[in-house]
Amino acid sequence: MEEYFLDKYQSKTKIELQRIVDNKEHYQPDAVLAASKLLYLRLNEKLPQILGDSVNESKGENIKVDRISLSFDYHPFFRTLSYREFLTSISIALFYLAVFEIIDYYSDERFFEDSQGTWKWFTLLLVFLINHILYRFEHNRSNNLIGRSINDLFLLVSIFLIRSSYALIVDISYDFSVDASVMGVVLVLFILPFFIFAFEIGVGILKYLLKIIRCQIF
Repeated sequence: MEEYFLDKYQSKTKIELQRIVDNKEHYQPDAVLAASKLLYLRLNEKLPQILGDSVNESKGENIKVDRISLSFDYHPFFRTLSYREFLTSISIALFYLAVFEIIDYYSDERFFEDSQGTWKWFTLLLVFLINHILYRFEHNRSNNLIGRSINDLFLLVSIFLIRSSYALIVDISYDFSVDASVMGVVLVLFILPFFIFAFEIGVGILKYLLKIIRCQIF
């Protein structure tokens, strides 16, 4: 059975193999052992010890992995990139904009009168987390830092395009022009990616805490 997994996992990246080893309780012992051997070959280090009662075939030190490099490995994301990511982003964007319009519609109510901005920001953060959770369920694996950031960008673009199209339809005088000034270029190229990465670092910390309590949902 181990040979089957060795052949099956040949195309997996280092980060995917490491996730199998880190989450060995979700895989068959032979699958974990095969992933460990392949990871050992990729990293050119000693064969790791597989912890647990079900697997005792190998002994040695745990593999030392450069997790920073793995976090910026974009290959796993693009290798599985398909129409699902775009459809999911569009669906979540439509959901967010629907909630956005509901909050605007009830802005005169006491519940939203002084807190509608807070609710809009909270909903925006929530839909980004939902985006990551759906990615895990669609791909049966977590996304790394660079993958989550690219996915965030897809969602942001979807929200912007749908919101702009809606405004263009309901208001013919809507200005669709984009300011191409130097500050506009700086905002798009530097400030926006900075906020995305800052947000994803926070998400990474949350993900680590959830993993500690065995409640990893994305």
